[in-house]
Amino acid sequence: MVRLLQWTYFIWVAFWFWLGFIILYPYFLMIIPFKKWHKYYYFPSKMWAYMFYTMIGIPVKTIRHFKPAKGQMAVYCPNHFSYLDIPILTLTMPSFFVFVGLHDLEKIPLFGYFYRNIHITVNRGNLRNRYETYQKAQKALDEGKSLVMFPEGGIWSEDFPRLAPFKDGPFRVAIEKQVPIVPVTIPYNWRFMPLLDVKKLRWHRQEVIFHQAIDTKGMTLKDLPALKAQTYEVIDRQLKELC
Repeated sequence: MVRLLQWTYFIWVAFWFWLGFIILYPYFLMIIPFKKWHKYYYFPSKMWAYMFYTMIGIPVKTIRHFKPAKGQMAVYCPNHFSYLDIPILTLTMPSFFVFVGLHDLEKIPLFGYFYRNIHITVNRGNLRNRYETYQKAQKALDEGKSLVMFPEGGIWSEDFPRLAPFKDGPFRVAIEKQVPIVPVTIPYNWRFMPLLDVKKLRWHRQEVIFHQAIDTKGMTLKDLPALKAQTYEVIDRQLKELC
């Protein structure tokens, strides 16, 4: 009986994820060819995320210790324990942004085309692609877009809610472009859907905490290890308090 309920809820979650996306897909197709129009995906995608969480019955609480000034760019660094981190961040991000995520998302039908043309993908196994991704991330900041970069580099933790080691990428970009790092804690994402495993799917309220920004002005790449450690500590401490 429990397994039947899990499968039923999984199908319900998948249905609402795809229904909202498919409804908006013609609109996304219209704006994708024109880079200047990409900013117009922001609010419709928030509507999609809002409808998704409403229809699957998951309340989302947002706590903001950092609110960007108008036109202020930043590199947001959230922990990454769930495939649903994309819709929850789409719902709660305070300003126009792009994700920097693994190229595996490009393989998802329909979603992959949208993702690789609006956001930035990276193949960590390809050195040239990693360099090109880094350049695209810098360019996105120059164009007035904030970045969401998962510092763990993917869902790599083997013991939720323990963090995997952080990569250098987000911190290198932030230092070189002199924009703040914003640690973001998503404490309960792993309790709802850590992986695409129906046996692990269970209802749980969600929360997103945007911590105080860490200023990088005046920092050099020599400060990268300390910046990375500070960001890790902020997120890890919050996870331990709530989980």
